[in-house]
Amino acid sequence: MSSTVHVMTFPNTALWLFFFSTVVLCMTTRESLQPRTSNESASFLIASSASSSLQLQINDQYVVMDNGIIQLNISKPEGAVTGISYNGVDNLLEVLNKDFNRGYWDLVWIGKGSTGKKGSLDRLEGTDFKVIVENEEQIEVSFSRTWNFSLDGKLVPLNIDKRFIVRDGSSGFYSYGIYQHAKGWPAFNLTNTRIAFKLRKDMFKYMAMADNRQRFMPLPDDREPDRGQALAYPEAVLLINPVEPEFQGEVDDKYSYSVENKDNRVHGWISCDPPIGFWQITPGDEFRSGGPLKQCLTSHVGPTNLAIFHSTHYSGEDLIMKFESDEEWNKVYGPVFMYLNSLSDGGDPLQELWEDAKNQMKVEVQRWPYDFVQSNEFPSSNQRGSISGRLLVHDRYTSKEHIPADGAFVGLASPGDVGSWQRESKGYQFWTRADKNGDFSIGNIREDGYNLYAWIPGFIGDYKYDVLVTITAGVDMNVGILVYEPPRDGPTLWEIGIPDRTAAEFYVPDPNPKYINKLYLNHPQKFRQYGLWERYTDLYSDTDLVYTIGLDDYKKDWFFAQVTRKIDNNTYQDTTWQIRFKLDNVTDSETYKLRIALATAHFSELQVRINAAEASHPLFTSGVIGKDNTIARHGIHGLYWLFNIDIPDENEACKCRCPLKFSIQGNNCFLRDRSGKLANHHVVMENGLVQVTLSKPDGIVTGIRYNGIDNLLEVLNEEVNRGYWDLVWSEAGSPGTTGTFDVIKGTKFRVIVENEEQVEISFTREWNPSLKDKLVPLNIDKRFIMLRNSSGFYSYAIYEHLKEWPPFNLPQTRITFKLRKEKFHYMAVADNRQRYMPLPDDRLPSRGRELAVPEAVLLVDPLEPEFKGQVDDKYEYSCDNKDLKVHGWICTDPPVGFWQITPSNEFRTGGPTKQNLTSHVGPTTLAMFMSAHYSGEDMVMKLNPDEAWKKVFGPVFIYFNSADQSDASNPPLHYLWEDAKSQMMIEEQSWPYSFPASNDFPPSDQRGCVSGRLLVKDTYISGDYISGNGAYVGLAPPGEVGSWQRECKGYQFWKRADENGYFSINDIRMGDYNLYAWVPGFIGDYRNDQPFHITAGCDVDVGDIVYEPPRDGPTLWDIGIPDRTAIEFYVPDPNPAYVNPLYLNHPERFRQYGLWERYTELYPNEDLSYTIGVSDYTKDWFFAQVTRKKDDGTYEGTTWQINFKLDNVSQGGTFVLRIALATANIAELQVRVNDSKAEPPVFTTGVIGKDNTITRHGIHGLYWLYNVDVPASLLVEGNNTIFLKQAMNTSPFQGIMYDYIRFEAPSSSANSN
Repeated sequence: MSSTVHVMTFPNTALWLFFFSTVVLCMTTRESLQPRTSNESASFLIASSASSSLQLQINDQYVVMDNGIIQLNISKPEGAVTGISYNGVDNLLEVLNKDFNRGYWDLVWIGKGSTGKKGSLDRLEGTDFKVIVENEEQIEVSFSRTWNFSLDGKLVPLNIDKRFIVRDGSSGFYSYGIYQHAKGWPAFNLTNTRIAFKLRKDMFKYMAMADNRQRFMPLPDDREPDRGQALAYPEAVLLINPVEPEFQGEVDDKYSYSVENKDNRVHGWISCDPPIGFWQITPGDEFRSGGPLKQCLTSHVGPTNLAIFHSTHYSGEDLIMKFESDEEWNKVYGPVFMYLNSLSDGGDPLQELWEDAKNQMKVEVQRWPYDFVQSNEFPSSNQRGSISGRLLVHDRYTSKEHIPADGAFVGLASPGDVGSWQRESKGYQFWTRADKNGDFSIGNIREDGYNLYAWIPGFIGDYKYDVLVTITAGVDMNVGILVYEPPRDGPTLWEIGIPDRTAAEFYVPDPNPKYINKLYLNHPQKFRQYGLWERYTDLYSDTDLVYTIGLDDYKKDWFFAQVTRKIDNNTYQDTTWQIRFKLDNVTDSETYKLRIALATAHFSELQVRINAAEASHPLFTSGVIGKDNTIARHGIHGLYWLFNIDIPDENEACKCRCPLKFSIQGNNCFLRDRSGKLANHHVVMENGLVQVTLSKPDGIVTGIRYNGIDNLLEVLNEEVNRGYWDLVWSEAGSPGTTGTFDVIKGTKFRVIVENEEQVEISFTREWNPSLKDKLVPLNIDKRFIMLRNSSGFYSYAIYEHLKEWPPFNLPQTRITFKLRKEKFHYMAVADNRQRYMPLPDDRLPSRGRELAVPEAVLLVDPLEPEFKGQVDDKYEYSCDNKDLKVHGWICTDPPVGFWQITPSNEFRTGGPTKQNLTSHVGPTTLAMFMSAHYSGEDMVMKLNPDEAWKKVFGPVFIYFNSADQSDASNPPLHYLWEDAKSQMMIEEQSWPYSFPASNDFPPSDQRGCVSGRLLVKDTYISGDYISGNGAYVGLAPPGEVGSWQRECKGYQFWKRADENGYFSINDIRMGDYNLYAWVPGFIGDYRNDQPFHITAGCDVDVGDIVYEPPRDGPTLWDIGIPDRTAIEFYVPDPNPAYVNPLYLNHPERFRQYGLWERYTELYPNEDLSYTIGVSDYTKDWFFAQVTRKKDDGTYEGTTWQINFKLDNVSQGGTFVLRIALATANIAELQVRVNDSKAEPPVFTTGVIGKDNTITRHGIHGLYWLYNVDVPASLLVEGNNTIFLKQAMNTSPFQGIMYDYIRFEAPSSSANSN
């Protein structure tokens, strides 16, 4: 038979749309912490000065619940929250609203026989008030309403009991409701129930519901007709003349902020003045309807905050609860927690209040089910049961072996048909995710009978366990191994999409520029923009979508929603999409199978025809399905539908026998031969050793093929989340070190070099004023280079800011690679810093417990038992720039190494001792170019108005190696690491590279060099000059003495002097520099007075330069070693409950978690006292002066004493105390002499530092040197004491590390003290 192109048509003849989840054609064969509790406030929170004892005040119209932190006013007996007083604000709720319209429970109900999902709104006003419990621990009150037949047709036929709980010491309150329908009561429908809070619009202007979904919001006034224009439906309003001009042209729609149940844990609002957060925390999903994927509203303009328990959003009428008159029903909604937090001076409220709210959410989740709820309808943990087992997949066309159901959603829900859980709304549901082996465990299940349901990402269809699961109190059921056989009749011939129940993988267009929400520009959830359905007509104005198998890419060529097309007279027409494909052979009497999974549908009818687009009778029709309304509500999925369609051979569907052949036509550029090749939406570079695939024009590394492994990068991640350049930026004037995270995606692709020796390609993104506030104002050019016979590839980037462009801040930029977690388990950073690592799954709440900071996780139930009880924290693997040359991961089967090699530090910020992240659990490997880690805001690059700037970051080398497993004399772990180090030295020797094609990267002959000799003059040590042995000598942009450690805009070039003080710095870029230096063993910094001007080929010999360190007189005593670290001081053993075994008995033992807590254990009542001549700083001087934790959970500053004797004190003289600090974090050091209470102190630093070194397991950050004059009048002959007080005391992480302390006699003294 002749070859034909087969066309499948999908007419959409109904009103709206559907999303495809997956389309598959197959052939039938003949065979067929210790976290803090809710009673503890975060360290930065402001505690009320009032008593924390609980008080309940009851009068005729109101109930007041007060615990000294919050005061809650509730109307009586209605049970509406009328006021919330907190942190000095008399009411957080909108005082302009009526009392009943501030904080309330409500529902929407419909009498029997009504259709649709609209009905009567009922605010659930109580008629009876009762105190349930009142004691020292908590108050629980009830506002109830009892139904009777006199209320028939007037109120929903339910008994309602609304409860509110305030607990001692808790910064918030809990609420839950008990709904009851008695047998014999009228039938009715329930479409929605929730709690709503309306906050003060003059205070709460910033909204957050996820790390990447938060923003300043418009005012409700902006939605009024005189300021806004309603669009296609009333929820969507175009802001024409908003009160704040920054929102002009944006669309506001509450549905843009919907969230899936599984992710809808915490959301709310922040007031910046005063800094207060109002958060709604939902610790359990058992009472929510529709399962883990059901989407609900969160917070929206009002400012409004919602706790949604049941709704029909994104589901339609299928999710309406419909009660019959003889049906008995009882359900508890909640409790949910309304959490309030506030911030003291010095922090970023937007970041810190959100992070604290997330931490509190984790606390509440871990405490679920609560043990303090008084209703018998809410069972405690010991009245519940659990179930566990293992889920496998049997798909013989994928694997002969059973496949672990990695990441499966497994849950218990009311008995029903397969997949009925997504439409179930009356009962309780309990869900979890299976681990990589398919093992699952569900705890705290209410007593009842359930079916066990599951679905597995990557496979179509639903699983249901045939046996009814009966849960009783205390039962611990293990169902053993369960096997799911997804729908399958034969091998896959072709497929479109990813079976994940969403349309997220398909092409989502950019929004119409007239209708945008700035939050979702360049956002992973870009589908949340308004009006994307209209873009289909823009893209396919005359003809519909045609998709060719093997040629097209569903990510670029399959529109995310098949919608109607708008025609000129404002009417609509259905759309018919085509799938074209070829078949080699068609066997007679066989039936092919087309499987179509829909992610949502709305008043749609899907018809399928084969090779006859106009056939009067389709091969299949779905009928009219769906009322999800997902697309109008900016979703990417609703209810899931799966259709299995038989295609018989007599349908003339598949009549072709020719070999499959495709060609790509047009003007595409190809990288030929062994250098690389180009496809429509990807670029592939290969040299016979390595194949690297990048998205085009984004410039994201999506695949790395090496040594028989098809992809070294994490194939479970979206392509955009595998290998990428990113940055964090903020507007000029923004405080702190955070901002907008931007995975840098190019908009233009270009081949720079293509020859037999190398390929260099470019992905650029250009800025213009229309992108203001949307993208960082930089032109960015990302380059990738592959050389002949090179086992890896290079990458560098050119960032440029033009003078006339807006100023901004740049805290961080880097390259990130995320490797395959099932392959790369061994990580290496240095000879003595390498180990097998936990899996990222071990950090999830089900297996790990977050500690004092989110990066630190205690592994409670890791997949590999060997890691149990360990702490994982990425900061434990940080490294100084000077030592950060190679790091990475090893796969042992097959033995393959993935290494990030940085051959030079010239483009890194902060000089040789700046610390940066390396590799960490993920497995993740980073190339850090700029960051504020261990430095704080001092290291945020701040471009000023009218400042032009350009910088090249890199190149760095991504190196791959492999080993021979049969060579027992050279184990793979050792060989691969040693080989990576050897390659690192080769790359260092090759620097600066000769092959980058950009003119912005100068080769060696366009650079200069500086050499000389550094000597030290300290006459109190030696009458001769002292060689600057081991001195760090460097060139950096002109600045003050020591400014190099805070410098982040230019380039730096550093070397170590030899034992005689000689140094030579080569390959310096042209420009103006100061020469800086510091010498281990001496305090202070050197800087030459006159800047150097480096030109191409220059060779500057500065001769002998002399550094005179600070010195006024002879040393009377000193403590420590002046090396800019605290490593010589006493570092305690870690708490055995929080260890990283790598650092036990290790030179860098300071990298253990929680060492700051050991100070309180060692000095529970009195602070450190050090006696000169008696004490030993290696044993008696704690490495960090931190706060002491008190019994009540607060912190106090600490005062250390240095005791010493003086034989003679020359009155009228001045002694000098020199204090060198290795780091400081929101600390204030005060110095007093012989009087610990003296005011003012002899000296204070003021509040200094934001290094955060203590919590990030470092031993140094930024260097500080203070020279304190001590008048002789303050000293006495005999015993003296210097008091060093660290006065800041709101956090365990505030403190300092000393580098060195020296006490000098007056300069004229011949004292023999």
